Amino acid sequence: MTIHTERIPTGIPEFDAVLHGGLVPRRIHLIEGRPGTGKTTLGLRYLLEGAKMGTPGLYLSLSEAEDELRESANNHGWPLDGIDIVEMIPLPEATSPQTILLPTDTELVSLVNRIADCVSQAGAVRVVIDSMVEIRLLARDSAHYRRQIIALRQRLTEIGATVLLLDDITADGREYELQSAVHSVISLDYMERSFGAARRRLHVVKMRGGSFQTGWHDYSIVTGEILVFPSLIAQEHHRPPEEFSIPSGVEAFDTLFGGPLTASSSTMILGPSGTGKSTLALQYALSALKTGYKVAYFNFDESETTLRSRMVAGMPAGETKQGDTGSQEPDADTGAQRFFLRRVNPSRISPGEFIWNVRRLVEDKDVKLVIIDSINSYLDVIREEKSLLLQMNELFSYLNNMNVTAIVVGAHSAQLDTSKEPDALSIITDNIISMRYYESDNTVCKAVCVLKKRQGPHAHDIHALELTDAGIRIGERIRGNNDEFGADPLDA
Repeated sequence: MTIHTERIPTGIPEFDAVLHGGLVPRRIHLIEGRPGTGKTTLGLRYLLEGAKMGTPGLYLSLSEAEDELRESANNHGWPLDGIDIVEMIPLPEATSPQTILLPTDTELVSLVNRIADCVSQAGAVRVVIDSMVEIRLLARDSAHYRRQIIALRQRLTEIGATVLLLDDITADGREYELQSAVHSVISLDYMERSFGAARRRLHVVKMRGGSFQTGWHDYSIVTGEILVFPSLIAQEHHRPPEEFSIPSGVEAFDTLFGGPLTASSSTMILGPSGTGKSTLALQYALSALKTGYKVAYFNFDESETTLRSRMVAGMPAGETKQGDTGSQEPDADTGAQRFFLRRVNPSRISPGEFIWNVRRLVEDKDVKLVIIDSINSYLDVIREEKSLLLQMNELFSYLNNMNVTAIVVGAHSAQLDTSKEPDALSIITDNIISMRYYESDNTVCKAVCVLKKRQGPHAHDIHALELTDAGIRIGERIRGNNDEFGADPLDA
C-alpha cells in the first residue's frame, strides 16, 4: 500500500496529530456523527484554515441557510472572509408525465450533478458538503444511493479538491454504503453522563493510503476552538534517564520509608479521610520545590482556597501557578513559577483532557513531580469506560519514560482489597503508604506504615502520626495487641 506523506492541515493541531499530519489531499473524507457532535463546526474550522493559507474554500449547504451558518461562525468569532457559502437545498422538481423514472431518480441525479458543477465552477481547493442526509433521502434504495455516491466521488476526485462530506447518524439500523465509497471516515461521538457535561470523542475508522492513530480520542468545543486530546501511547514518549530523588523532608518518615522517592517511581498513599494523605503529598511537594524541581498538583476534591489553607509551612506561595484544567489558558512561564496547582472538576472534564493537561505540564514546563488527589474522584471521570488500571498504567508508564515521579492519593475505609477500585491501582504502583486511625486512651489517633516498596527495603513498623502546622511528625512505634487499636492496624 502506498502511504501518502503529503497532508493538508485541518486547523486543529491535535487532530492533525491523530491524522499523522492531516488529511490526505484530493480525496473524499467523511465526517459522521449524531446531531450536536460538532460536524459543522469542524467543517468551518477546516475551511478557515484554508482561508488563512490563501486557499479558496467552498461550503455547500444542503440543509442549513447561509445566515444560520454565519451566525454559528460569529458565535466563535470566526470571520468567513474568503469562504464561499452556497445554499443548495434540494426541492422537488416537476416531472413530465411521459418519464419512466421515479421522481426521486431524476431529483437525485440532478442534485449530484449540480453539486459537482458547483464545486468545479467555484475552483475551490477545500470543500465541505453538508449534509449527506439530504442526498440519502432522495435515493429509493441502498444500491441507488451507493451508485450516485460513487459517481459524485469520481467527479469530485477529477476536480482535485479535498472534500469533507458531513453526515448525520440518525438511525440505529445503519447501512455503510457511504463509508465504503469514500477514502476516509472519521466518526464523532456524543455521550451523555448521569451528571455533568456530556463527553465528546472521535476516532478514525479508516484512511485509504494514509496512516493514523487508532482508538478513541476525547475532544471538546469551546468558543473559537475545537480541542482534541489524542489518546496517550506511552511508548512514543521518552527522555534520557535522569537520576534524582525527592525526600519527604521529615527524617523519621524517610527512615520508615527506606529513603526518598526515586525518579520515575509511582507511589500510592491510602487511608480514610482525614488521616493526612494530602498533607503527606504536600510535604513531598515542598521538598521537591526546595530542591529546585517543578511540581504539578491536580486537586479533584477541594477548593483551591481550602487546599491553600492546608499547605504545609514553607510552601513558596509566590512561586505557584494556579488555574483550572479546563481553562486552556497558557501559563506565563517567567522561570519563577514552580508549583502548578490545578483544580479539576470531575463532572466537567474527560479522561483524555485530564491526561492532556498532565502531558502539557510535563512536556512544556518540565515538571518532575505529579500529584493526583484523589484517585477516587478521578474514577468518577472514567467510570463509563471501566478501564482505570489500563489508563493509569499507561499514564504511569508515560511518567516513567519521561523521568517524572508520581504520587496518587486514594481514600478507603475498609481492609485493602486489590480486587476492587481504587485499591486495585496499588498493584501497578511501585510504593504503597498506608495511613489509618486507631484508638488509645479514648482518643482517636493517627498511624502510618509502608506496605510496599519495589525499589528497596523499608521498615514494617507502624508508627504514630501527628499533623502539625509545620507538616507531619512521626511518633513512636505503636505497641500493643489488636484489641488495643480496635482493629488490625493494617486494615487501612
